Amino acid sequence: DNPINQNILSMFLKKKKIKHQTAKDGEEAVKKWKTGGFHLILMDIQLPVKDGIEATREIRDLERNSNIGVFPMTPATEMPSRQLSLGSLGAIPPSPLRSSVIIVALTASSLQTDRVNALAAGCNDFLTKPVSLKWLEQKTIEWGCMQVSTGFGRQRES
Repeated sequence: DNPINQNILSMFLKKKKIKHQTAKDGEEAVKKWKTGGFHLILMDIQLPVKDGIEATREIRDLERNSNIGVFPMTPATEMPSRQLSLGSLGAIPPSPLRSSVIIVALTASSLQTDRVNALAAGCNDFLTKPVSLKWLEQKTIEWGCMQVSTGFGRQRES
């Protein structure tokens, strides 16, 4: 994003005691994501070098290739050696599901095609600028709850 918008969002995140990093372009955003530990990416879709749509697609491809956010493909006839007991429900295999990062597209454009392209690329949500900080606060709570409920802490397990 441009430096002014980055500063506004950074000040908001600091005030809310949310750890964050910034990237100058989509290529840097992907490199930072690869280091791990991100719950949420606010991705401007009009970034230099690699735009936000391309960066989002690359992150989603990398997640799929690493089985992040993907259910395992275990044949029904094959039972893993370790199982969890659920009482009367019987035994089920443990869930190795690792949560994918939440990616939110940010743009000054309000065109429906931009929204469709961002969501099709793998963004979870779409915000138009200028972003209402009150609304962003509510959304960060919502997105944080989504990560907790899907097991974010297990993202980098191998």
